[in-house]
Order: sequence, then C-alpha cells, then structure tokens
Amino acid sequence: MTKDLEVNTSRFVKSADGTEIYADATGNRSPSTPVLVLVHGGFLCKGAFNPIFDDPKWTSNLFLVRYDARGHGRSGKPDTEEAWESKRFSEDFEAVCREFEVKEAYVLGWSVGAAVLADITAYTTPVKMLGFINVAGLIYVNPSVNSRVGSRMSREWGPPFLFPPSEDALQESCAYFLRICSEELSPELFRILLEGMLMQSRGIAKRVCSRKQNPEKMLQEARGGRIPLLAISGLKDKALITEKLKGELEDLGWKRMTYRYLQDADHMPWVSCAEEFREIVLAWIKELTP
Repeated sequence: MTKDLEVNTSRFVKSADGTEIYADATGNRSPSTPVLVLVHGGFLCKGAFNPIFDDPKWTSNLFLVRYDARGHGRSGKPDTEEAWESKRFSEDFEAVCREFEVKEAYVLGWSVGAAVLADITAYTTPVKMLGFINVAGLIYVNPSVNSRVGSRMSREWGPPFLFPPSEDALQESCAYFLRICSEELSPELFRILLEGMLMQSRGIAKRVCSRKQNPEKMLQEARGGRIPLLAISGLKDKALITEKLKGELEDLGWKRMTYRYLQDADHMPWVSCAEEFREIVLAWIKELTP
C-alpha cells in the first residue's frame, strides 16, 4: 500500500476505454477497516461528499473512495454512444478501485448515482461488493421509473436545464437544482457543486438519464439475497417522492433490504441530518462486516 493513500490526494485514473476519471481517497487504511466507495448524483461532482470526507467520525471508521463519474466534474466527457454504454461505468468503478487497491467494498450511490449498481452487477469485476447503500436514489436508468418517483419540482426543473434558452437561464436552473437538493448547503459547497454543473455541456447532461442499462443481473442478485441493500430517504426530499421510491424497491422483490426514513432529511441527508445519517450507515456496515 503506497503512503499517499493515507491522505486525501486527488489523481486521474485511466479507465479501460482511455477516459480519465478524477478520484481520491481518505480515511483509515487498516486492513480490517471496511471500504466505502461513494458515487455522486447526476450533473454534480465528487465534491458533493466533502462533508463526509471532512468528518473524522467517518474517516476514522472507514476507508473512503470517491470519483467524478464520467461526463462530470473533472473526469473525461466523451460524447459518443460507445462511451456511455453501461459497461463503461462498470469499468470506471473497477479502475478506481484498482488504483486504491480495493478488493472488496460497500458502495454508496446517491440519486442518479445509485443506478451504478446495475452497471457494476451486469459485468464481471474482481471487486467484491459487500453491500449497497441507496441514498434517495434511482434504481436504474429507466424513464418510466424516473417519472413515477420524481417530484413535480424535479420534473419542472428538467427542461430549462437541458434546453436552456440562454446562459442566464442555465445558471438559474443550476442554482435552482441545488436548492432542490438541499437548502442547507454551505456557501463553499454550493459554489463547488455549481461550478461542477457548469463544466458539463448540455449534450453530456442529456445522456445522464437517457443511457441504456440492463438491470436483469442486478435483479437476480437482489432477489437471490446476494446484495444486502440499505435504502435511505428523507421525508423532506424535494427531488423524489419517498413513498413511491420505497414502493419501487419493494416491488423488485429485494430479499435483504433495510429501509430507513430520516424525518428531517432532504435529498442530501449527509448534509441535512449528518449525525443520524452517519450513525445509520456505520451501524449497518458494522452489522454486515465479519
């Protein structure tokens, strides 16, 4: 294990198709410490998890890995059909884990980032997934599911963001989206996420929720009890309809699912309910870790 993995140093990791993925890691690198890989939501960047990476109560209990998903933040933004195939997202995950010598991990997917589970499970990877944490997340990229669980605010926000009539309108829609995510973002975190959104072209943004996935292998693993799932939703979430998301997950027949509501949490519960969110996640991982 190289020394620089002990600190939060960012680096570019080359994925299988040559796309550069911007990643970093921090936390407790003891061999017995669980690893948690975090995948951010659509249109944003890995900076969304700054409150977790900056919290010693997280970093003392876990080794944390995160990255800008392709098409986001400082990662590469190829705009071809091949670059947005499901396999590419599995390869990105594998490349980041290889960089930080991660052989087994819990994975946390937030919002659209939760759809990465379908990508990872659809293809063979040497990284063993010990459990998945869905935080206010989509199950997989599917327009019909998205329309059922998405709130009125998120549906109304979409068109002006994807097809803005002017640069001012784009900036306004980005700021509005961040307010949908959370009204409790610090000025610094708001700025980081806003900059991340403005780095993404409209063509790439349109691909985020329109790429193709095959969820069959994920469903087989879920129904066979081979993927423990912790699903967390906030009852003050403005982006999703919490009850409908819970219903969608239940309808899949997930055999080992734990669902937790946070009364005062919004779409970013590690921001709006930091203590409660951390306790739930750490307790669940501790329960599953041998």
